Parts: sequence; structure tokens; C-alpha cells
Amino acid sequence: MRTLNDYFIPIGNIDLGAGTGTSTLVSCPDGGRIVGVSYNTTEAIDAAVTADLLVNGAEVVGGNVDIDFPITAVDTGGLARPDAAVYIADHDAVALTPNAGASTGICDCTLIIRR
Repeated sequence: MRTLNDYFIPIGNIDLGAGTGTSTLVSCPDGGRIVGVSYNTTEAIDAAVTADLLVNGAEVVGGNVDIDFPITAVDTGGLARPDAAVYIADHDAVALTPNAGASTGICDCTLIIRR
């Protein structure tokens, strides 16, 4: 059961296979901790890959925070979690930038933020 303190922000499609793209930059209306990224693949992820979490256009202060995406078949979903705690303030802008790793993998992503 999910806590009533979670809210969800769609961030659109990310091409994990490219290793160069960035997701849509989204503004988060309320502060909190990013607890995960729910995703659904529109193209299979053929190798495990990570994506950097950017807050206000920069990598998270204190080090590189990755979101880990496992190998996933097309038209299936999952939950990717950050490898460290990430806190955001009201109206922070958040995006994901994929790292090289997979040769294919397009997924529609939604941030999960816990107040």
C-alpha cells in the first residue's frame, strides 16, 4: 500500500539506448525525497543501464546519483530506485540523463516523490 504522502510527476519518454538524451525537465510543486521512477518500456531495454538524476540542471550535490534500469522486455514496466537519498525543494526542476550501456531502450517515466 502506498502512503498518501507520495505524489507523481510524469517526465515523459527517455531513450536509454542513446546514452546522450535528457528527459523532459519538470518542475516539482512540492519538496520531498525522490523514492523512485516508475517506467513502462515502449522499446525493450537490452542491457542494464543507469541514468543520472539532475536537479536544477546539475548532478545532485554530494556525488553522482544513478537510477538503475534493469533489462526489461517491451511493453512491460518496473520501478527504478536511486542509489542514494535525493531530496528536492519546492519548485526544483528535475530531469534524467541516461548513461551509455544499453543499445536500445525507450521508456515512459514517472517520478515518485515522498513528502
